[in-house]
Amino acid sequence: MNLAHITVNKIIEMFLIMMIGAAALKTGVVESGTSKKMSGVLLNVITPCMIIVSYQMEFDKDLLIGLVVTVILSGASLILSIFLSGILVKDRENPDMAVERMSIVYSNCGFIGLPIVNGLLGPKGVFFMTAYITAFNILIWSHGIMLMRGRAGGLMSSMKSFINPSTVAIGAGILFFVAGLHLPEVIRNPLSMVGAMNTPVAMLISGMNLAESELLSCLKKPRTYMISAAKLLVIPLITLLLLLAVRVDYAIAVTILVASACPSGATGAMFALQYNKDSQYASKLLAVTTVFSLVTIPAVMLAAGMVF
Repeated sequence: MNLAHITVNKIIEMFLIMMIGAAALKTGVVESGTSKKMSGVLLNVITPCMIIVSYQMEFDKDLLIGLVVTVILSGASLILSIFLSGILVKDRENPDMAVERMSIVYSNCGFIGLPIVNGLLGPKGVFFMTAYITAFNILIWSHGIMLMRGRAGGLMSSMKSFINPSTVAIGAGILFFVAGLHLPEVIRNPLSMVGAMNTPVAMLISGMNLAESELLSCLKKPRTYMISAAKLLVIPLITLLLLLAVRVDYAIAVTILVASACPSGATGAMFALQYNKDSQYASKLLAVTTVFSLVTIPAVMLAAGMVF
């Protein structure tokens, strides 16, 4: 399977959906401010449905072990990324600090990562990517919220942020998988249909945000290239070194590396909307890193192929 071909196709698809969202706002089909309301539905309704459905599969002991290993290594990779983002973006007076750190740490592993590993590894790759997404969701719904909201509210408020629809869905999904519980079709099918809206809705929202922003102005900022290089080159390199050090199963290693090499995720823009940060800047970084990833993802995987 041609990795570059898969990557290019998914990026084109994502931009087309974003263009539809941008066109809807520019032509007055939707009003300014609609994206913030939609982001609430996405984060609190659609995403939890997608998470629960991803764990509706037959229990297998080897898969469970692989799942645990993948979650642990994915968490380690993300935590290393969090530390790196703190080193690269450390000016707390910078109003965009939270947005830039989010853009470095959290990738578009669902929309771009899942299709790539499916093309490379088949269903096994998809399963392991859900494990990465599990670690991703645990951290983004805890660290990500604390980062976006700041220190206001103290420890108890931060702990409360961790208990939300997505983390509850993660816990329920893992319980269903381990216990071999399968939801009846009359329940699973509606959840699946709602969860399937996750990517298109996220891209529509990002497109609406882009329609209200100036993308070229982002390309004129030197920080844009620093953030992009950190997300698309430095983070995957660190992840590759981690995977070489532990020597895990090939499928697990490829899955985690693909996820780490993906461009900045749309969730950062959604959080920026929810917590009154610069969502337009977040959407610009999403778009810019997505374009650059057309070259960097195949380059990262080519380098990995030389050492795996």
